[in-house]
Amino acid sequence: MNNTLLAVSLLCLATIGCSDSSKVSEDLPESSAYLDNPTGRSERVETGPSAKPVRIGEGGPRFDACQSTGEVGRHVSGSLPVLSAPFDAAEKIDSLSAGQTIHICTRSIDQQWLGIVYDKAADPAAAEGDAGTAVDCGVSSPVRAKRNYDGPCKSGWVESTYVVLVAG
Repeated sequence: MNNTLLAVSLLCLATIGCSDSSKVSEDLPESSAYLDNPTGRSERVETGPSAKPVRIGEGGPRFDACQSTGEVGRHVSGSLPVLSAPFDAAEKIDSLSAGQTIHICTRSIDQQWLGIVYDKAADPAAAEGDAGTAVDCGVSSPVRAKRNYDGPCKSGWVESTYVVLVAG
């Protein structure tokens, strides 16, 4: 029985190995015309970096959604720009003054950028009459899984050089 099965298998392999094969270039008649770009795909052109949402819950379900708290230090321009993505060329969406408390939720791979969540009403530079009551941003307790921040506060990316770690 085993000898018969082996003989049939070898016969099948021999038949497949001896069958008429064709080269890829025969199946794709114009493939040799595009040696620089054989797939025919156009190169992706980006006009600028796209927005990258701040992720929370990166520590897992047993830790706070944002594990650290920081304070904005002094910036050369007077206020720290908040960007839509962790890139120098990203769109500026807000600015923070020195002393502003922020929640640090994530970091860029190179550690140069921090993904933050902040309550703009708690900005110390706000006029006395304009400062509203502080809002609970919902990042001081655990979340079930990693996700993009979509809470009541603002979020964005800042350079880590201008943030002083306070807790976490």
